[in-house]
Amino acid sequence: MEPKLNRCWRKSRIAARLLLKKERKPWNDRDRQLAKQLAHDDGVTNRLIQQAINHLKARANGYRIMERAA
Repeated sequence: MEPKLNRCWRKSRIAARLLLKKERKPWNDRDRQLAKQLAHDDGVTNRLIQQAINHLKARANGYRIMERAA
């Protein structure tokens, strides 16, 4: 069974996806609205967003950072 993700971590991963998307192409109105909501959320911190970016980039390169120990 997969561990349940923390709500702040989930929101930070969404923010990280938005930032990575902004590097590739401009945001649409929905992206801007969501980014504004996440920016005002106290649980979404710069540290969590950076960890999420690192996690997403590592997965894109074939690495599994959060793999459970067997």
